[in-house]
Amino acid sequence: MFLKALDTIHVSSVSSDNIITGQTFEIDDLGGRSLIERGLAIEVDAAEQKKALQAEKAEAEAQEPLMASEIEEQPPIANKAGTHTRKKVA
Repeated sequence: MFLKALDTIHVSSVSSDNIITGQTFEIDDLGGRSLIERGLAIEVDAAEQKKALQAEKAEAEAQEPLMASEIEEQPPIANKAGTHTRKKVA
């Protein structure tokens, strides 16, 4: 089942990080019912969740890549012996 957090919570079976207010997440039915009963989350439609994930993914992909002229010059990478091997590309 998909839930939306009403408060910041930590559910170790979902993520090692905290689930923040308004974040949607998937959890098993028993754990989900427990969170709903305690007023920590509400159930959301799976189709709504899928649309939200797609929109979030589209926003992440919408960022334009930097042009070569916009990238600052990086110092060369040195190996263990101290000699320069190549330049790191950002």
